[in-house]
Amino acid sequence: MLRLRYAALSMTDANRYQKPMNNLYLLGLPGSGKTTIGRRLAAHYGRAFRDLDADIVAAAGRTVPEIFAAEGEAGFRVREAAALRAVAARSGPPLVLATGGGTPCFHDNLDVLQATGFTVWLDVPAPELARRLLRSATKRPLLTAAAAGETPESALLARLHRTLADRERFYEQARLRCTGVATADTLVAALAQAGFTPDLNLSEKAS
Repeated sequence: MLRLRYAALSMTDANRYQKPMNNLYLLGLPGSGKTTIGRRLAAHYGRAFRDLDADIVAAAGRTVPEIFAAEGEAGFRVREAAALRAVAARSGPPLVLATGGGTPCFHDNLDVLQATGFTVWLDVPAPELARRLLRSATKRPLLTAAAAGETPESALLARLHRTLADRERFYEQARLRCTGVATADTLVAALAQAGFTPDLNLSEKAS
């Protein structure tokens, strides 16, 4: 069953940042469906779709695992913060952005997200995340291999629980939290109920 939690929509960040507060930002752990659902939401709203990791890869000219290998997580996070700010500061129509799993947790990125868009946390249960990730060919640098005596499933589940414990305090500040396995259709309905207005420039309304 999909459970929804709505947060009050404050204009404080929008007034400070002076940008339209109308991008749609998807947050969540790896495997939560940010890219898949994001593309469908973008099609529904008639918006462009961006994947923040893809922007980072394009700018760096190397894959995410290659960036981690050459620069470490710290170097990747610097690139991630720069890529997010480039999206947030862009002119043109609002878009749908799939963020990286750790994006809200570093370099005050959550402030940028809250100031320039409507944030949604796709809170998918860890067993479902593990199932998706184990069948995925995508390499996730922060999801480690199984240790001696562990199955890949148990190692991945343990890592997901630890990662969520570190990131939950950031994720839970999203305007909308969807707990369970969401679809684009259920999110469209939930976003409308939460007050997301695709065609409204909220920063102008606040001024």
